[in-house]
Amino acid sequence: MGKLALALLIGVVGAGLVHIAVIFTMPDVARRNAWGRLAELGKIDDLVRVAALDSAPDSVLASADAPAGDFAFVDPAFVTAGCRFSLADGPVRIRAAQNDPAFWSASIYDRRGDNLYSINDRSAVANAFDLLVGTKDQLVDKAAAENEPETQIPVEVEMTEGYMTIRVLVDEESKRPAVDAFVSSMTCEVSPTDDAVSTNAIPRAG
Repeated sequence: MGKLALALLIGVVGAGLVHIAVIFTMPDVARRNAWGRLAELGKIDDLVRVAALDSAPDSVLASADAPAGDFAFVDPAFVTAGCRFSLADGPVRIRAAQNDPAFWSASIYDRRGDNLYSINDRSAVANAFDLLVGTKDQLVDKAAAENEPETQIPVEVEMTEGYMTIRVLVDEESKRPAVDAFVSSMTCEVSPTDDAVSTNAIPRAG
């Protein structure tokens, strides 16, 4: 009976220590999510490169114009990039000035990492990567203020901050310069209208 009580006591104490350790590590884990990792690479609206974990320091990705950082679970067969954005000042246009015939896929996430929207080259208009991300009111104001480009796809979301990631396949090494030029032509910037800024701006998160 004494041994059973001792075993139960050790189990309870051990569980308590594990619980305390988890509580203390949670803030660090939260900072290491995708939002936090992208924040380490650039400011809001910066388009940053994401390299595969343990990539060579002189790799094409790491030497590209945009800053690069090592992420786990990044396939080295893809050029991967991302940007964080805020809708506080209006809708955000995320686009590439160039088109590329390679396969690409992109996703929009909220700050917590919930996938809100996904698209690839086959579902895009004329293979163009051109998204206008905003709330319903912001997108309505934007559409009323000007004619949208034919290739632009509105993405309606209900959030204040989020991020985008895109992966572009490099199936042959000879195609890497074209893929790199495609990714380098990307921008992630606020595209406000006067009405959107004055009536539908979202307060910045504290």
